[in-house]
Amino acid sequence: MLVAATVSTPLAAQTSVVPYGYFDLGIARESGSATRVDRGFNNWLGLKGEEKLSAGLATTFVLETRFDLDTGEQERPKTYWQGETTVGLKGERFGRLRLGRAMTPLWQNVWEYEPWMNSGFNASLAAYQTGRYTSDGIHDAELGYADFSRFGDALFYGTPDFYGMNVQTAVKLETDAAADSRPVGGAIRYTTGPLRAVFAYERNAHRDDIRLLGARYLIGPTEIMGSCARNRLRGSEPEDTCVLAGTYTVDRHTIRAGYGHNRLNGDHKLSAGYVYAFSRNVTTYVDLYQDHRTERYKGMAIGMTYSF
Repeated sequence: MLVAATVSTPLAAQTSVVPYGYFDLGIARESGSATRVDRGFNNWLGLKGEEKLSAGLATTFVLETRFDLDTGEQERPKTYWQGETTVGLKGERFGRLRLGRAMTPLWQNVWEYEPWMNSGFNASLAAYQTGRYTSDGIHDAELGYADFSRFGDALFYGTPDFYGMNVQTAVKLETDAAADSRPVGGAIRYTTGPLRAVFAYERNAHRDDIRLLGARYLIGPTEIMGSCARNRLRGSEPEDTCVLAGTYTVDRHTIRAGYGHNRLNGDHKLSAGYVYAFSRNVTTYVDLYQDHRTERYKGMAIGMTYSF
């Protein structure tokens, strides 16, 4: 990074900084519980920017904070910049290199293979994509699960696309005194025409690991998607989870549905929903779901999203 920045001339620099955000809030109700105001997906505000250098390179940065829209409180009490804090370099032939704190390759990709984008709320089937695995593994409760899907003090690198393929890697450079291993992860993405697929592997500081395979295929207005994963948590039997889902979109209307199953404990969930797009940035949704865990419960959520 230092060599590339040194050989680049600042006289040709072009800087751009872009604010971005996502807001999601609605009303949810589950059997046996009171009606609540709740998000259907995480809410965030961020800044991202880049400055073009010579030799086709650009420096980049990302700062993103997350918060609860219904109360205004930050999402994780001990981590203000919950989403991402990175600086790096990118180039068409170089790929993208970042240093700091960000989602691991596993979590950067898994959301594309579930109609609720792996939100973990209401109708989402996120628990049936990755099971009990977390990218932290040792300080989850202490940090309020702030590093559930992220590495801090880490290096992230993504290769340029070649023949529809892209490789993403991440390694935690500073190890924790309580760690049993150095957290690492990677993903291989493949995109061609109507097909998109990913294979991801990750190992956390507790030496738990996960392997996940996801795919989605577009047939006219219908998109079929799914994922299967095997988690190996220390001291536990392997946990196999699978999701099969799909969406059907016509004009501004989208119907989404999915089913998730956990082979280890027999838990399963069935979800369905409808989304109406007022514009590219504004949508409203209605979701219904039935989850079979220790106790069976049903739920419903109505909400709206705004992004920019």
